[in-house]
Amino acid sequence: MKKSITGIVSLLLPSFLAVLILKLLGHKIGKKVKIGFSFLFVDKMELADDSEIGHFNYIKIPFLNLKERARIGKLNILKGPFSCVFDTKSLLNHKNKVTRSPKGISYGEAVLHLGELAIITVGHHIDLTRSISFGDFSILAGIRSQMWTHGFYHAEQGKDRIRIDGEIQIGNNVYIGSGCIFNPGVKVGDAVHVGGGSTVSKALLKPGMYVGQALRYIETDYDTVKSKLSKIKDITLKVDAYEKK
Repeated sequence: MKKSITGIVSLLLPSFLAVLILKLLGHKIGKKVKIGFSFLFVDKMELADDSEIGHFNYIKIPFLNLKERARIGKLNILKGPFSCVFDTKSLLNHKNKVTRSPKGISYGEAVLHLGELAIITVGHHIDLTRSISFGDFSILAGIRSQMWTHGFYHAEQGKDRIRIDGEIQIGNNVYIGSGCIFNPGVKVGDAVHVGGGSTVSKALLKPGMYVGQALRYIETDYDTVKSKLSKIKDITLKVDAYEKK
C-alpha cells in the first residue's frame, strides 16, 4: 500500500505537496528536495538536502538513497530488485536504462553506487544482475555504452550452457568514452581513461589510456571455461549460474 501511494503521489502532485506526503508515509526527505512528475514505485527513499529527481522517470526498485545535491535527470528507467545509492553531487542524467531480472533469475543483493561527483550521462544500458560501483569523480560519458554483469557460455554441441556473473567495479577519477561495452567481472583502477568504442573484458589497473583492440581468436572449450568458474549455490535460482573466481 505504501509503495502504491508513493508512486501515485510522486507522479501526480507538484513537488512541494509530494514531499510533504512522502514524509508522512515515512520516507526520509531533506530540505529543498525537488521531485518532478515521475513514477517512484519505491519501498524506501532517503533523499538528502538539495537532492533532485527530474520529470518522467520510471523507478521501480526497493531502495533509493540520494545524498546531498545528488540528482536524477529525466526519462530514466530503473526497474528490478536492486538499490541505488548516489553520493554527494553525483548524477544519473537522462534516458538511461538500469534493469535487473526478478528473484529466481537474479540472486542476493545488487546495488548501483555512484561516488561523489560521479556521472552517468545519456542513453546508457546497465545490467544489474550483480552490483556496479563508480568511484568518486568518475564518468560514464557520451551515449550508448553498455555494462553487463552476466553473460552465457555454450557447450560445443547440444543444449548445455552456463551463465557467468560478475560485479563491475570502477575506481576514482575514471573516464569512460562513448559506446563502450563492459563484460562481467571487470575491475577498473583509479585514473584510468577508456577510449570510445572499447570492449572491456579484463581488469584495467594501471593508470593511463586504454583503447579498443583488434578482434582475436582465443582457443578454449566449454569444460575449460566451466572449470575456471564457481557455481552459485542458491536453491532459489531457476538457472545454473557461475561466478568468476
